[in-house]
Amino acid sequence: MDRISVLPEAILHDILARLPEKDAARTSVLSNEWRDTWYSFPILSIGDKIIIGSYSPQIISKLDILIGYVMRRLLKLREQSLTIKVFKLDMMPEHNKYMSHHFDLWMNMVSESCVEVLELCLLYSATYRGLPDGTEYRYDQYDLPLCVFEVRSLTKLVLKGKITLNQSFFNHSIKLFSLRTLCLRELLLEDKGIIEHLISHCPLLEDLTVYCCLVYNRKNPFRNKQFLESLFLHGLQKLKEADIQGIQEVYIDAPNLENLRYVPFPYFGSPIKLNLDSFTRLRCLRLSNTDVTDKWLLDLSHKFPFLEHLELCGCSMSDRINISSAQLMILEFTNYSDVKEVNIDAPNLLSFDYCGDHRAIISFLTSSDHLVFNASPAHEFRHGYYSLREFIQNIKPQKVLASLSLSVYHSNGFVYELLMGRKKQEWFDHFGDTKCWWHDLKIVKVTYSFSVDEKVDFKTTLNALLLPTDDPESVSFSLEL
Repeated sequence: MDRISVLPEAILHDILARLPEKDAARTSVLSNEWRDTWYSFPILSIGDKIIIGSYSPQIISKLDILIGYVMRRLLKLREQSLTIKVFKLDMMPEHNKYMSHHFDLWMNMVSESCVEVLELCLLYSATYRGLPDGTEYRYDQYDLPLCVFEVRSLTKLVLKGKITLNQSFFNHSIKLFSLRTLCLRELLLEDKGIIEHLISHCPLLEDLTVYCCLVYNRKNPFRNKQFLESLFLHGLQKLKEADIQGIQEVYIDAPNLENLRYVPFPYFGSPIKLNLDSFTRLRCLRLSNTDVTDKWLLDLSHKFPFLEHLELCGCSMSDRINISSAQLMILEFTNYSDVKEVNIDAPNLLSFDYCGDHRAIISFLTSSDHLVFNASPAHEFRHGYYSLREFIQNIKPQKVLASLSLSVYHSNGFVYELLMGRKKQEWFDHFGDTKCWWHDLKIVKVTYSFSVDEKVDFKTTLNALLLPTDDPESVSFSLEL
C-alpha cells in the first residue's frame, strides 16, 4: 500500500520542497495523486535552457508547450486560492521577444496570488543590423509590469538582465512593505534615481545587491547608455548585508550594516567615494579596486570593533602593509603589485589566504595556534625550489607553517621532485645547520582543479602534471607538520 501518497497535501508539498527541482518534477508521473500534488505545489521554477535557438517552427512549438505548462500550474493555484511561495523565471535572451506578453500575464497572476519570492532572470543579448557593415543593434528589453511593486507579501525580489524600469515607475505606488531581500543586477534604468526611489519604499530591507546597472535612453539605447555612477540610500535601519558593484560613489545610511562588499570599476577615472567609516557594526568587509591607506589598516580595531572577516582584492596600497585587528578571524589578501612586507597583528586570526608576490616578507606579530595559511603566490616559481625556499623562509614565525596549504601551477615539476624526496638533501644543504621545517613533515595532501581517475596513484598523477600544456590547471599541496 502506498502510504506516502495519502499523506496530507501540506506534508507532500514539504517533501517536494526538500527535493532537487528535477527530482521534484519527476514525481508528477508517479500517479494521478502525485500529479495533482505537483500542480498545486506553490514553488515554480521555470527555465528554457533546454530550448536552444529562436523563431523556427520547432522552437516555437517547444516554447508553446512551456507556456501551456506554466499556465496550467498557475491556473491550478488560482483555482485553489493558494499563495505562490516562490516563482523563478530564467529565460534565454533570444526568446524574450516571443515570450514578453506571456511574461506580463504571469507577472500579473503571481502578483494576484500573493507571491513571496520572485526571481526574474533575462540575460543580455543583442543582434546587429544597419551599421556600416550592414548590421544594426536590436535591443529587446523587457519592461517589468508595475504590478510587481504592489505585492505586499513579497519578501524577496531578484531582477537580473534585460529588465527595464522606466520613467512611469516614479508615479506608481510602491507597496513592498514586507521586502527583506532585493537584488538588482544589470538592469536598464531610464532615470538614475529609480533605484533610490525603489529602495526608499522598502522599510524592512535587510539584504541589498546592486550590480552594474545601466542608465540609458530608450530612443538610442546603445549610444547613450552609461553605468550608474552614484547611489545615495537613506534610512535603512534594518539593512544587514549590502553588495554594491560597478558604482563609483556610494552613500548608505545603515547603522546596523554587518556585511559589506564594495567593488567599483577601476577604469572610471573619477575618485571613489564610500562612507565606510560609518559602518561601525561591520563583521565582514570585502573591498576590491579601492584605495586603502596605511592609517586605515592600523585603525581597523578602532573603526570596526566587531570585524571578523576582511577581504582586500586588488586594492591600491603601499608596498609595506600593516594590518592590526583584535577581533579579525578571516583575512583574504590578493595583490599583484610589488608588495614587500605584510605584517599582521591579529591574535584571533584563524584563516589567512594570500595571493601576491612570492618575494614578500609575511610576518605574524601575533596569531592563533589554529591558524590555517593558504598561499597562492601570484608569480610562478620560475627558479624552481630556490624560489619556493625563499617564499617559505619569508614567512615568520615559522610555526605557522604547521598549517600551510600551497597552490602552484602544474608546470612546477620541482615540487614533484621535492615531494618524491629527490631534492630533500639539496634543500637541506641550503639551510646549513638550521633545522628545516621539512624534517617534521608528516603528511602531504593533494587536491586538483581538474578531474582525475580515482584509481591513479599519487606518483602517476604527479608525473602527468609534468607534461607541457597551456591549460590553466593547478594542483594544491596541503602540508601538515
